[in-house]
Amino acid sequence: MLGISMFYWRLFMYGIIKPKLCFVKVFTLFMGLPFNIFDIGAGKKNCLGVDIGTLSIKIVELSSEDGRPKLENYASLTNYGLASENKKTFGGEAGLMLRRLIKESGIKANEVNMSVPIFSSFLTVMELPKMSEAEVASAIQFEAKKYVPVPLESVVVDWSLIGEEAGLPAQPGKILVLLVAIPRDLINEYTAIARDAGLKLLTIELETVSAARALIGNDPIPTILLDMGSRDTTISLVDSGHLRISHSIETSGEDLTRALAAGLNINWRRAEEIKKETGLKVINENGQIAGIITPLLDSIINPTQNIMDDNFSKTKKKIEKLMIYGGASKMPGFADYLSGRLKINVMPGNPFNRIAYPEKLKPIINAIGHEFTVAAGLALKALQ
Repeated sequence: MLGISMFYWRLFMYGIIKPKLCFVKVFTLFMGLPFNIFDIGAGKKNCLGVDIGTLSIKIVELSSEDGRPKLENYASLTNYGLASENKKTFGGEAGLMLRRLIKESGIKANEVNMSVPIFSSFLTVMELPKMSEAEVASAIQFEAKKYVPVPLESVVVDWSLIGEEAGLPAQPGKILVLLVAIPRDLINEYTAIARDAGLKLLTIELETVSAARALIGNDPIPTILLDMGSRDTTISLVDSGHLRISHSIETSGEDLTRALAAGLNINWRRAEEIKKETGLKVINENGQIAGIITPLLDSIINPTQNIMDDNFSKTKKKIEKLMIYGGASKMPGFADYLSGRLKINVMPGNPFNRIAYPEKLKPIINAIGHEFTVAAGLALKALQ
């Protein structure tokens, strides 16, 4: 049976902002020499998870100590001088930027896992007649044409069985199959990025899979994951370790910044600072701002509620919690707003809950750890 960890792809994200090197910020941690993993024969090297986002590159390096993942190093490259209208891209420089970040942070590992954003892929759940996994593999070649809106030769297709063990019922005599398709040319882009950075690319997978691994693990409780990034917002449902739904909408953290800039008649940088310092509390303090921001938030609330309602109608299982992660998860008032509107327990996700690190790092992890969710999930993959 394939699980969500079997999706092995990574796409190059279009629209990545080219960073100014004077704004490079590196958080570095050295915690000793690499440890042997799996305890058989020669030791396995530390592993890297690399998350290339719209405004940043995040890296997490893990080893294993006494069977538990251990943080060895982490690093971040962020462009703080960015303007929202700036649409330059890394292009061919992504690998060189990644190489420099690794060098300056002192990271030693050279094997890496990467991930693809959901908006760059195609994902759906198919219902097929009950058959063996071998028969599903053959059937996918024909059935995928009905679901994937582009020529199959232009994409890499993979699938995972979901259903009975996840509490997700199909019709009698049927099985549920999660199908994912990712463009081949973008997979080639990431292969080139890894090569240019001097890294060995091991696997490529969906960002949501990486986030679920870091935040949920084997927790069987149905959970909504919500990531409001600088480019879009991803809403996903994970049930018993299976990615069930993942939906990307255009509303983003940058949209909130633009709304604040327009409503307060201030520049983009100041609006970004207010968003991070005051967040959604400004809604209660300024009716003018509420009229601008609330519709943006509702564009997140409505599809999230639809996913919850649809899941209950099909499975009779109530979604009990929602985890927010990524850049907007620490925005003041965001969790409370979601909880009040959706009537659900909302909590910021902590990707380092199952990772060992020194106690003195706890304040730093609490402050910035949420930004490394995808990178941590990717690094954890190699320790499974």
